[in-house]
Amino acid sequence: MAEKNYQLLSSFRINNQIPIHKYKSKLTGVILYIAEVDGPLVNGYFCLATEAHDDDGLPHTLEHLVFMGSKTYPYKGVLDLIANRCFAQGTNAWTDTDHTCYTVTTAGSEGFLNLLNVYLDHVLYPTLTESSYITEVHHITNDGDDAGVVYCEMQARENTGESRARLAFARDMYPGHCGYKSETGGILENLRSSTSHQKVCDYHRSFYRPDNLGLIITGQIKPQDVFQKLESFEKRILQMGKLPTFDRPWQSPVPPISSSVYRNIQFPNDDDSVGLVIHGWRGCSANDYHNMVAIGILFKYLTDTPVAPLQRDMVEIDEPYCNDIGFGFHENSESCIHLHFKNVPTGVLNDVKPKMDEIINKIATGQEPIDMTRLQSIISTSILEYEDSLEDSPHNAIAGYCIADFLYSKSIDDLRKKVDEIEYLDKLKKEPTQFWLNFMNKYLISSPSVTIVAQPSKDLGKQMTTNEKQRVEKQIKELGSDRLEKLGARLDKAVDDNDVDPPDDLIRSFDVPNIESINFHPVLTFSNCENMDSDTADIATKFNISEVPLPMQLDCIRTRFFTVSLLGNTSIIGTELKPYLSLLLEVIFESPVLRGEEVIPYEEVIKQLHDDIISMDQTLGFNGSRLGCGSFAQAAVITLKADAAKYDRCVKWMHELVYRSQITAERLKSVGTKIKKDIARMKRSGGKVAQALMKDVIFNKECNQYQYNMIRQSKFLKEVLTDINTAPAIVIEKLEKLRRILFDPSNVFIHITCDLHRLPKISVASLFSNFVPSSFSIPSEKRLIVPEYSSKYRTFSPTLSNIIVGVSSVESSFLIQNSPCVNDYNHPDCAPLMVFIEYLIALEGPMWRQIRGLGLSYHYSMHYSVEHGLLYLKLFKSTQLVNAYREAKTIVESYVDGRSEFDEVQIESAKSSVIFEIIEREETASSAAEESFLTRFMKVPRSYNRTMLKRLSSVTVEDLKRVGKAYFPSLFDCQRSSCVVCCNPGKVEEIQKGLLTYGRKLKGITLNL
Repeated sequence: MAEKNYQLLSSFRINNQIPIHKYKSKLTGVILYIAEVDGPLVNGYFCLATEAHDDDGLPHTLEHLVFMGSKTYPYKGVLDLIANRCFAQGTNAWTDTDHTCYTVTTAGSEGFLNLLNVYLDHVLYPTLTESSYITEVHHITNDGDDAGVVYCEMQARENTGESRARLAFARDMYPGHCGYKSETGGILENLRSSTSHQKVCDYHRSFYRPDNLGLIITGQIKPQDVFQKLESFEKRILQMGKLPTFDRPWQSPVPPISSSVYRNIQFPNDDDSVGLVIHGWRGCSANDYHNMVAIGILFKYLTDTPVAPLQRDMVEIDEPYCNDIGFGFHENSESCIHLHFKNVPTGVLNDVKPKMDEIINKIATGQEPIDMTRLQSIISTSILEYEDSLEDSPHNAIAGYCIADFLYSKSIDDLRKKVDEIEYLDKLKKEPTQFWLNFMNKYLISSPSVTIVAQPSKDLGKQMTTNEKQRVEKQIKELGSDRLEKLGARLDKAVDDNDVDPPDDLIRSFDVPNIESINFHPVLTFSNCENMDSDTADIATKFNISEVPLPMQLDCIRTRFFTVSLLGNTSIIGTELKPYLSLLLEVIFESPVLRGEEVIPYEEVIKQLHDDIISMDQTLGFNGSRLGCGSFAQAAVITLKADAAKYDRCVKWMHELVYRSQITAERLKSVGTKIKKDIARMKRSGGKVAQALMKDVIFNKECNQYQYNMIRQSKFLKEVLTDINTAPAIVIEKLEKLRRILFDPSNVFIHITCDLHRLPKISVASLFSNFVPSSFSIPSEKRLIVPEYSSKYRTFSPTLSNIIVGVSSVESSFLIQNSPCVNDYNHPDCAPLMVFIEYLIALEGPMWRQIRGLGLSYHYSMHYSVEHGLLYLKLFKSTQLVNAYREAKTIVESYVDGRSEFDEVQIESAKSSVIFEIIEREETASSAAEESFLTRFMKVPRSYNRTMLKRLSSVTVEDLKRVGKAYFPSLFDCQRSSCVVCCNPGKVEEIQKGLLTYGRKLKGITLNL
């Protein structure tokens, strides 16, 4: 039996729910974790402890090169091709300072087991050819430009304010000979001059070994099946011979930080109005679990919500020091804690630390007493947040615990200790005030600290653009035309060497799994609407929603939480009021509340709200963000989540926030200022700028996509903040008018997700009888009103829909292009479109090979949005945008006109990947419930996903040819498509000239926000 080769080190249930087992191979030393998470997906995390003492980026280079083929499967991208057949959507990886982790997610266990040994072969025995190094890491093109996938990725992030500040912080927090100070992604200068193919091979030999591998598997998979699958691979490992002795990474003592450091740095940016500050201290050791949890609680107390001391005195004031304060905790062998002060006005950058010190010292010395009631509430909420993470993101949550255990554990019991956060939280509930004062003095007052003040600089941006241009010109001159020609030929040869396709028989030898074996989360759906279907079950009588006066859907799932969402249809709101939606949705969460005849101050509201509610959200569309609309953007969505025992409080809070919050000029100014400062951060991101510009040019003023993006909101907030100071009553009047329209009972819908079996016998009539104020009329008919799709508000002009903007904080280039597509979820072309797109963009598909594989653009994507009625192409983090655009255009057109033929094996893989994409939407019970509800907005049956799985399996080559000709030619037709580009100012003219050769005339604009 294969299991005899594994020693069981630990086995228990996480939070008495999820079985987890930790094993060690007696043959190879591999550490194996298996967590039996419910649901349709199986996740694999292949983790190696990696340590670097330079900025060559060797850990990061291997993250890319491992996927270029293995000894047994010596073909570039074969791992992803096989993964796509196994109900996955390719593979992925990340590089952290102390480890490198390779990942895959499959629908069901069958595909995962089929892929397991192939993946292990790539991790432990990659080919690591020089050709793959040239294309993936760094090369010089025949035009004299530096490129490569790794180089392209790092170019996009190296000089952002956040990246520069974090690296400076790490340098000072971990002085001396210490790997925690290294840029493991690689610095551009090093990638050009120091990093080498030989160094990468040597690094792999040192760290990529079985006894330094932690394999973490989460999902419904049997340990015996894993042992059996691994048996043959472990035999092969033993046949490779004995490995040299090995010192595990991160075992050396970490040099101490002897004194505090205060450092000013600069970063390039067109907007020099706001910068950022990072301030931090050393924390406890990685195995001091009690203190790690205590640190988290302390910093939540200091920073979480507007009533936290730092937020209260530095954000919620007339002249804020910043618009938000976050904290981070790095679980290193000697950890560090840091505060991140975001969007700090440049005039007060050097005032942040003194003010922070003043606030913390007041608390630590007892001048400001610790609010033990609030602290207890934070601990109670943290317990619920822990349980919520195991329910809503169990795979990643458990993997995080296992990775930390793999890297730093000292004993067999460490995994259980690390996972059992509730034990420490319960102990912390009993700690007196003096414990927290001593704790603050130990870590925040008596310890040396590091402060990094990052200041934006327009001049630095201009200088860097000039320097880079001069560097490339010098490089071209020094290399000369002959050498450049040879470098071009060298790159061409490397591309040819890498582009050897694996035999079809090899790919076909991996069977496509059986969909029937996949475990889906059960959902029971009940509704009181005349135009909605509903399940029938005895349990429904426990919550007889027919008594609810408002239209409602309730989805019953396995959960310990109660979630209520209120949706308001914004389609009926005029263009004068729509810009105010951003303010309204945020201010109602930070305002006083009228409770009976008493006005509860906003500080008390926030405290009480966070006592009862573990998470809350307010967006335009589903899964949106601040100034970023989600799907079905014309719906305003407000969501509250609480422990099931507080279901009644959850509903009452929804009522009070929506109908009883008291909007004041003071709270409007605070909220508006925070949003405005957030825009300053957003416009440093090339991707966010491009997305905002695209929404600005393709949607009209009636659409939330247009009104709720940073371009329009920047101008609106400048005006409205002035109005709040000069004529606050007029602004408040408009917001109240907007509120009355948006939340009128005839315009709202309620969605509840809960486990009816956990709820006590309740009276729905009493729960919702007073939900709507008496000033409103209750409609006699209960119906779901689906807001208008964004496609209704599309606009197009060839001259106005093609623009380019230069932003000095952006080093690489970002392009978005779109054209009309299907706008009906029931359209028969939906399934073929998904397969056609996946065929083109799949890992190791045509675009991967010709765009990312050649180092032209780090990220590329295509998708269609039914709600927008548009087909999208994106090229993000591109070092050679014109060449990437040329390749994308050539690939699409060649499959449309038949110059490139569809391969049956690749079609099967594309279909399997898209099937995974559909199944992934129902990863957790709550996401399955959300999918059930979204079908109402999609105007399709609740069985839509299951129907799509069948339709996808039936897609043929002829279907692909048909949809290709029907939808894709317009994508590159300048008279029918829109295009926006955000790039460095030094690249604007070059990109304009380059895209003009393809008929794309881009108008240059200036971003005045």
